[in-house]
Amino acid sequence: MDRSLPPPEALDACAERLEQLNRRFPNLASEVSREGVTRWRQARLDSAAESVEPQATGLDASHKALVLALLQVHSLEEVLAILTDEHGIECRLPQLVELIGPAEYARVLLQEARQLAENSISYDQIAGLWNDLDRPALGADRWSGQNVSVLFA
Repeated sequence: MDRSLPPPEALDACAERLEQLNRRFPNLASEVSREGVTRWRQARLDSAAESVEPQATGLDASHKALVLALLQVHSLEEVLAILTDEHGIECRLPQLVELIGPAEYARVLLQEARQLAENSISYDQIAGLWNDLDRPALGADRWSGQNVSVLFA
């Protein structure tokens, strides 16, 4: 590991603080400071999307359209239950994530995170909920408030 660069978690915290300052003092915020936060979060999201490891799956490409349609109106866990109960397809969340791909997984997570945030659920609370549900974290072992916030970039 290159010791001259801070760990990504430290940079996540810096980006979070810079975003707070940009919001608190909009007249002092520059385009560079706003764009820096956006670029860092996008880079983390891109990196996280690449790090979702493929796993063996009983699902195949023919199920992808069904899963994507179900995800438009149901949560990830509900989709797993529907696949089992109504279609006889047994799978686990990592298999579902592999089928839909990391970009679609991030989109589904962002959609849910926005709904939770609109109901005053903090990023840390969202991370705790997703960890309790054993949802694979993008770019980390577990969800944290920082990597939840990356979804909003």
